[in-house]
Amino acid sequence: MTPASETAGRPDARAKLHGAVRYGTDLESPGMLWGALVPAPRPSGAVRRLDLSAARALPGVVAIGPDDLDRLLPPAYRSAERPLFAAASIDYGFQPIAAVAAPTRAAARAAAEAVRATVDPAPVVADVESIFPDWPGPEAVGSPHVAAHVHAVRGDVDAAFRDADRVVRETYRTASVHQVALEPHACLARVDGDRWTVRTSTQSPFGTREDLATMLGLPESAIEVAGTWVGGGFGGKGAPLLEPYALLLARASGRPVRLALDYAEEFRLGRTTLPAVVRMETAVRDGTISGRRVRLLLDVGAALPGRDFATGYSIGFLLGPYRTPTFEVEGFGVRTHKPPFGPHRAPFAPQCAFVVESHLDHVAREVGLDPEAFRAAHLWREGEATPLGQPVGPFGLAAAFERARATARAWRAAAPPGHGVGVAGGFWSTGTGAGGELRLRLAPSEVVLEVGEREIGSGSVVAGLRAVAVRVLGLPADRIRVESLGTAEAPFDSGVFGSRTVAVLGRAIEAAAAELRSILAARLGAGGPVEFGIDGERIHVRADPAGGRIDRPLADLLTPDERGEGGVVVVGKHYGRGGTIDESLVRAGTFYGYTDFTGAAHVAEVAVDRATGAVRVVRYTAFQDVGTLVDPPAARAQVEGGIAMGLGTALTEEAIWSDDGRLLNPGLLDYRIPTFGEVPPIEVEFLEGFPGAGPFGAKGLGEPPIIPVPAAIALAVREACGAHATELPVTAERTARALKLL
Repeated sequence: MTPASETAGRPDARAKLHGAVRYGTDLESPGMLWGALVPAPRPSGAVRRLDLSAARALPGVVAIGPDDLDRLLPPAYRSAERPLFAAASIDYGFQPIAAVAAPTRAAARAAAEAVRATVDPAPVVADVESIFPDWPGPEAVGSPHVAAHVHAVRGDVDAAFRDADRVVRETYRTASVHQVALEPHACLARVDGDRWTVRTSTQSPFGTREDLATMLGLPESAIEVAGTWVGGGFGGKGAPLLEPYALLLARASGRPVRLALDYAEEFRLGRTTLPAVVRMETAVRDGTISGRRVRLLLDVGAALPGRDFATGYSIGFLLGPYRTPTFEVEGFGVRTHKPPFGPHRAPFAPQCAFVVESHLDHVAREVGLDPEAFRAAHLWREGEATPLGQPVGPFGLAAAFERARATARAWRAAAPPGHGVGVAGGFWSTGTGAGGELRLRLAPSEVVLEVGEREIGSGSVVAGLRAVAVRVLGLPADRIRVESLGTAEAPFDSGVFGSRTVAVLGRAIEAAAAELRSILAARLGAGGPVEFGIDGERIHVRADPAGGRIDRPLADLLTPDERGEGGVVVVGKHYGRGGTIDESLVRAGTFYGYTDFTGAAHVAEVAVDRATGAVRVVRYTAFQDVGTLVDPPAARAQVEGGIAMGLGTALTEEAIWSDDGRLLNPGLLDYRIPTFGEVPPIEVEFLEGFPGAGPFGAKGLGEPPIIPVPAAIALAVREACGAHATELPVTAERTARALKLL
């Protein structure tokens, strides 16, 4: 097997450093027009009159609104879940009510400003607690504000609380968090006859094609989606946003149309992780958790895209990785007049870990127990079952937590006054249930992995898949190339999200390689396994049967058709299964099991300024359960990046909404992400030996590193100054208020 060190390095690094790659914001086409959206002037109401005449009178301008859709689209578009343009109902601020295109970007924006709309205002609902000031009862299930409802019960919860030695009740609140990708949403569309084509910065070309077909009332076969290099996604580019409008403008104008957001628009329209209110109640008897109640109000904005995944998935993380014999969990996805809900790296899991870890820490303190020992004693172990009845597979969280506790003890012994140390755990699941395929082309001098995905910045596509192929095929990294194709040519894949790319497509590489070896073994007449090697510039196929060693250039083994195709081509597929839960516990909605169990335990040391409440993270260590480490440098970068991003969720990042539904901080001056100077020294230790769903037993690593961060920092703040945080982010102001400084 090729040493892991030979897989290191990013093949896209040089091109990116030299500015040679093209992102969505770089797209151009001869004769193209620039598009712009016309935003709703308020978050709630109905458009009584829409006047496009002034815009259409401008030179070279094309303007379309809801009345134009019947001539541009087949009737099936009317059955889409959400209208393309707000008309009868405006559901959020800056919702598109029309779209324009013009020869320049400035002209397009001028045309958008020339559109006149008369709107009948309606009341604005911007806060879930204004809808449900008291906790929702059974009547809430039929409320028009409720987009989703889930409910599960195990055991006699009332008896567990009645017989408890102590019951602790708390309410937690979390904030909107934006993905803050360097590259805003951008695409370039064209329509040629019945062929609708869009090049776009997307995490999921095939998912985008499927959604566009539904939104536009077109067959999927009529749409081609070609991904570009993606300047960061973090969940925000997993579904169409600009693409349907660019395609409509291209159809109306007969010319290519480029549509791109500026950064203020990105903040206003991008799909943030929206706020939540969580009520936690825990019953303790004889020092052990005997029962829990969990209530979730999840603000989903104007709509909950697709199936109700968010509410039913989040609830499982709110129970945490802890033994809970008796429980009741209930969650409501609640509509407000904000842009539609969207995922952010490990959707809502960092917020859930913050709530669970902070609450159980508080419970332990209330009953006079050591908080870390209390949590460690309740952690799931392999072979046990989750509260919802799913068997726990190989899981390194308990081992990681013990390593974290030992580190924390050493840090505390050396910590100066005003410093505190926090330990927090979290878990995730590799998303192999969303399956995928790739095409492996073994050519005489190289291996090409043909995929439908584009690199989004993490390295999972261009480096992670190459690292798997190096291990599977035994060829050096410089002979393996990843080629990204559009949906018209590429094999199907679900997308780059859910910590699934290397896991799913890596398993597909394993399947393709096995078929390839079988084909070539038959051609060699080896009757046994074959291996690959390099002789000069050529790839050789080798075997060691009983009759003696066979070594042939691959080129000599190709059929005439394969020579024309450039090599032997096989398709690898992997469609994993998700975990199953005990459905008898479910009273309403859908809950989701986990493909595998990926654990992380982190240690944070902070310093708190007791005069201002300001928090500074001094140092940080992460213990990550990785199953099997595939690409050590890339894995370390993922952990460090996840922690840096988690610092913002913990301390500074918060999209602030006014009572009338306006975003008050749509830009990086007022929405503050961590600077390099605020990222502490980070140590990373990987725990192997707990195999997961990926190749060689690897587990997904894109999302788990961010999950424990807000909890670890919040617990360190409590130890440093006594301020018990029940709201994210843990800002200086909130800490100061907890310390009675304000």
